[in-house]
Amino acid sequence: MNQIYFNFYNEFVCVQSFWSEILILLEKDFSLFLTTKEIFEQNLSHKFLSLEIQKTNPMDYPIPEMTSQMQSLNSITYQENSVRYNDYYGKLLSIFDYLHETAKLISLDIEKSHEVAYLLILSRVGKRLDLIRLHKLHAFAISYKGLAFVCMMPMKGGKSTLLVELLKNDSVKMISDDIPLIDRMGRVLSFPLKIGMEPNSLIGFPITSPEDNIYHLKRENFGQKTFICLNGLAHKIEKPGAIFENIIIAEGFRFNSDFGKISSTSWPLTFKGLFKHGVIGIGLPMILEYFWEFGYKDFFVKTKIFFSRLFAFFIFCSNSKKIKIQIGRNSEFTAQQILKYLDESLLNSK
Repeated sequence: MNQIYFNFYNEFVCVQSFWSEILILLEKDFSLFLTTKEIFEQNLSHKFLSLEIQKTNPMDYPIPEMTSQMQSLNSITYQENSVRYNDYYGKLLSIFDYLHETAKLISLDIEKSHEVAYLLILSRVGKRLDLIRLHKLHAFAISYKGLAFVCMMPMKGGKSTLLVELLKNDSVKMISDDIPLIDRMGRVLSFPLKIGMEPNSLIGFPITSPEDNIYHLKRENFGQKTFICLNGLAHKIEKPGAIFENIIIAEGFRFNSDFGKISSTSWPLTFKGLFKHGVIGIGLPMILEYFWEFGYKDFFVKTKIFFSRLFAFFIFCSNSKKIKIQIGRNSEFTAQQILKYLDESLLNSK
């Protein structure tokens, strides 16, 4: 089988498959976390997830007779000891062994295989990072002249459109399109993944080798979306390992006007947003089939994660400047407002 390797803050993932197209897509998704076989083998003690993807009819792999543990619009979950079976209604079957952190995806559907593989990796990586006190926040984040600007917004709130407008400025780099990391000291760490957006947002946006770095995914519940592989924006990305202590936190809301507004806000209101988008993690790209385990041991793990997140986001909120953004229909105007605000903040901090 062909193999690819990823290094997520010293947590290593191996993906193997004869299905070369799926490996190419995952390489584009996690392009800045790719690593080599040599480095992977030097860090086997940090290997925690092995994923195999098979281009095979899932109906050829019957699930043992057992009662379902969970059911959603996406899948039916069965479990026998440490092995979990997720039946995506005949489109895909996943077999996951929590004891050994090994997973197998079986499908003939490349779109479904890509979507589930991506979310499986993020779900397991996210839980692992939580346990080493690196917590994901559902927000976009940029750096600007040494300052980190983190903006929480709901799904379909226009994060990526606003991010693209901000990236048009020469001094702006992306920390994360969707999930920056917050550590125990309330600092922001870079977690750069692919950028997802609507096709018309790309007008006037320079991307290196667009034929290789623009691709698409048809998602089960959200339709088709266009993505940019970060190899096409290498000079505009803060690479993994970048850390920021000077931070402005914003929570963005849709505003029924062409032009938006920026205003100060209170600690309780900002922490309410952080609790929703970070502590609870509403909107984070993950799926419960691979994050949620059964049994008292995982109950204590999730309790530990909850309080670790609570502490980290408390410090994050306390140490950062807090604002509210009412985002109008003109995203270019909102981006200019934000950059003007950041310049004024930098000037006032001198």
